[in-house]
Amino acid sequence: MAVVAAFAAGCSDGGGGGGGTTTTPPPASSAPATTSSARAECSALVTASQTLLATVTSFVTGQATGDQVRAAVTDLSTSVDQARATVGPETRARLDDAKAALGRLQTAVTAQPPDLQGARTAANDTVSALRDAATLCQSSSPSSS
Repeated sequence: MAVVAAFAAGCSDGGGGGGGTTTTPPPASSAPATTSSARAECSALVTASQTLLATVTSFVTGQATGDQVRAAVTDLSTSVDQARATVGPETRARLDDAKAALGRLQTAVTAQPPDLQGARTAANDTVSALRDAATLCQSSSPSSS
């Protein structure tokens, strides 16, 4: 669970450690939709990944079903796809890593019997990639695809 707290803390403050309130200036007129889109998608990643982590933790302890994990994986995968369309290449690479880890998580949960260690490992890999992506996403300028 320390990974959950570290991920949430790192993403919610943009990785800058400023804590408290953050005043965001209006986006530059050159690319306002991309900037606000990227920021919104970063926030969606944080929310969906927190849900996934809570669900995987519950699954490993027997409190959630494989179907619940698969639904959380689908939600996070959708958030990753949406964010991927609005961010730069470095962030996209980390999102691709997260998608690969989500695939491994799906496989671990679907296995009969479920591969709990594999699920834990894949969830941790997903969190690591998303933590990096969210930090880049929160601190980067608009994408230049």
